[in-house]
Order: sequence, then structure tokens, then C-alpha cells
Amino acid sequence: MAAVIACYKDGSLLLDARDNLKPARFTMHPGDNFPWREFIEKLLAAWQLCDYSDVPEAFRPIKQIPAFVIEGILSEPIPQQLKVLATLRAQGYFAPLAAPRK
Repeated sequence: MAAVIACYKDGSLLLDARDNLKPARFTMHPGDNFPWREFIEKLLAAWQLCDYSDVPEAFRPIKQIPAFVIEGILSEPIPQQLKVLATLRAQGYFAPLAAPRK
């Protein structure tokens, strides 16, 4: 179990582990096996409740996510879900992503 701390333009994610093992903070890269389905399900629940307290900053909506996205995204395959998130970001629903830290 880990919490997403930051998302970057190159698709990498900075995570904070919640299992008390080392390393406590680590990076996942685009080719790594990230549980996108579960993550997106949690995002949808938070967006519907307008409770962004556990939503990573990179996925906190700046404007309301369209209902058709919330209602239909889970019926799409994961690659398409990720494209939907990227499109929402490009359309200004989320803040731009930073470059990864070296």
C-alpha cells in the first residue's frame, strides 16, 4: 500500500509507502505495474463526493469533471482511462504536471 505524492510529465509517480518497509518513498516509472484501476476507482469516489482530502494534488479538479466521464470511464480499458485523464489535464481540469526531479 502506498500513497501517491506527486505525478510527473514523463508518467512517473512519486509514492510514499504505507507498509513501514524501506524505502519509504519511491518512484514508479511508466513501465512499472501500477494499480491504475483501483486508483481511478478511488478518484471517482472522491470526485463524486467532492472530498479531495485523499486525492493527490495532480488529480484535484480545478473545475467540475463532466458527469459522462465519471459515469463511463470505468467501462473503458485501462489505456483508454489513462488517455481520458490526460485529455482532462490538457483541457484544464487538472493543474499541469511538473518535470520529474533528478
